[in-house]
Amino acid sequence: MYPSPILETQRVNDNRYSIANRKQALEFLIHFIGDITQPLHDEAELLGGNQIPVLWEGNKTNLHATWDTQMVEKDAGGYGSAVITSFANKLITAIDSGAYASQKASWISCSDIKTASTCALTWAQDANKINCEYVLKVNETNQELDGAYYTGAQPYIELQIAKGGYRLGTWINNLAAAA
Repeated sequence: MYPSPILETQRVNDNRYSIANRKQALEFLIHFIGDITQPLHDEAELLGGNQIPVLWEGNKTNLHATWDTQMVEKDAGGYGSAVITSFANKLITAIDSGAYASQKASWISCSDIKTASTCALTWAQDANKINCEYVLKVNETNQELDGAYYTGAQPYIELQIAKGGYRLGTWINNLAAAA
């Protein structure tokens, strides 16, 4: 299903690889853990939404790009380092002492780097539930998503980004502890 987290996890701490190769493995691992957590990244429906045409603020795009970029940027309040830092701090507060504090332990119930394939599958199944619950629940083809659809998506956007960041931090800490 997701062989890269397994391979990249193994390579990060493997001294048989060069520093450059280990760095690249860590970069891929960061990317894959982020993707596994997000809706449509483990969905086959019209190539994960890439072939579902939609509108965002009147502009033609696709469902996958809307979930990956437009809705995240709107939720964060734009883009750029200051905006992303502020958005990240908002999510960190929610994880540490806010709306997500009681959930965060369950997000890392699978965090043993020796079981990367199990964790990747668990995280993908978690994200895929959102595809069924909300993302693909109705036919969005050629619909404007900046409105009621976005409003309904907003809690999922923040939750999944928080999960991904928390899982990634835990995974990297576990890699460092195993080095």
